[in-house]
Amino acid sequence: MTEQRIYFMQHGLAVDKTVDSERHLSDAGTRETQIMAEALRSSDAPLSRIFHSGKLRAQQTAEIVASAMDISTIEVANGLSPNDDVKMLAAELSNDDALYVGHLPHLEKLVSLLTSGHENPAVLHFKNSAIVYLEKDKTPDQAAPWRIHWYLTPNSPGIAK
Repeated sequence: MTEQRIYFMQHGLAVDKTVDSERHLSDAGTRETQIMAEALRSSDAPLSRIFHSGKLRAQQTAEIVASAMDISTIEVANGLSPNDDVKMLAAELSNDDALYVGHLPHLEKLVSLLTSGHENPAVLHFKNSAIVYLEKDKTPDQAAPWRIHWYLTPNSPGIAK
């Protein structure tokens, strides 16, 4: 049986909103995102599309990953903002091999909903630039839960600094 795969990533570390109201990536956030993009490329993740929330820090994160992965399709996805209803995006997740770049608390609630059927409590604690890879069997039962296959942070063992 083939697997359905999906990836979620928290945007890289952004500058404080008192410095920049748009909150572009900080230098550290850019470096960590580049490190994670390289780790994702090295994992041979078969990504075909990248979605982001439309906020600058998520867009910049998506662009860094797209460049490392040689992906030309980057789109804004509704339902990826920090306080959006996770059920809205969960119902739209039909894109296999896609990366969704978003924010907290949304991503933690979304992964919890997909893996356990409940938004709370969080089953995973995201960090800036972290990536989680979920999979599930392709079956007619769309209600089947997703499984966490792996989770990487910029501080994970084996991640080149």
